[in-house]
Amino acid sequence: MKLTAGYIVLALFFLISFGCAGNSPTRYYVLNPVGANSALGQQANCITIGVGPVKIPEYLNRTQIVTRNNPNELELTHFDLWAEPLLDAVPRILGENLSRLLCTKEVMLFPWKTSQSPDYRVEIDVIRMDGVPGKTADLEAWWSVTKGGDIKSRLSKRSALSEPVTAPGFAGLVSAHSRALENLSREIAGTIQNLQ
Repeated sequence: MKLTAGYIVLALFFLISFGCAGNSPTRYYVLNPVGANSALGQQANCITIGVGPVKIPEYLNRTQIVTRNNPNELELTHFDLWAEPLLDAVPRILGENLSRLLCTKEVMLFPWKTSQSPDYRVEIDVIRMDGVPGKTADLEAWWSVTKGGDIKSRLSKRSALSEPVTAPGFAGLVSAHSRALENLSREIAGTIQNLQ
């Protein structure tokens, strides 16, 4: 009886050990901004930009990367996670992108101090940010740009962007999401330039 109990304990030990060894390691991903600064201009003519508020759907308000199996079905990853909440990452990346695409003195993220008044304010409502690994990363958003505090100068647009995934796995999907945010940033930067 003691020998049987010993075998059971040993068998359980091996099952747990090999079971844990077989689990995939957790991987954490971050979005990345555009490359080097591409904006030219004199510092005296540069602008201040306020980014925010940025809203995201509740289904994205989680650490898991969300993928789409079909129009009505989403899937959450178990071992591939965002390293920071998208509610923080998206405005940070958009702000960094705009600072590289435009001649900026400062880019402020919402909420900024009441004493600060950006030359341009960018508000974004993300409608969709998901995709299919190995295929596409999709980003849809309503966004607006307001010049100073003048509501009459506010321009609102909707962007629907789809980036091909060019590398395998979730690293490729996240890279495609970064490119989609870059393209959204370029649209916003173009609108700001037209308002100047």
